[in-house]
Amino acid sequence: MSKNRYATRVLLAVVVAMTAGCATYRTDSNIQSKPPDAATPSVKVLLTEDSLRGRKSTEIGPIEVSVKKLTVVDKDPTKEQANEALIEKARSIGANAVIKIAYTSGVGSTTWGYMDAKGLGVKLAE
Repeated sequence: MSKNRYATRVLLAVVVAMTAGCATYRTDSNIQSKPPDAATPSVKVLLTEDSLRGRKSTEIGPIEVSVKKLTVVDKDPTKEQANEALIEKARSIGANAVIKIAYTSGVGSTTWGYMDAKGLGVKLAE
């Protein structure tokens, strides 16, 4: 194969990889999404890395989300994006707080970057 033809194929592969997919980020979670409830967006969700000792709450379950960067030219996923995903998932299971949140980030084998967040969904007493 000639050098020009090889260079053209490499360039084409790079362009395809950089423009693949319509969305630039993808969010995954351990919780299946439920149909949106009309009242759900109004529920305030508290996010904290703390355990909120001294506050009465009922444990609902673990929440894990991952925001993934799909192309090399996009900005890296942020904590804010992970927090939005945590809030959405907390609402879908009836939690009004996510406690003990831990964040990790890096580059994965199938993404150009990721921001993972996990915590415990709880229902705080009024």
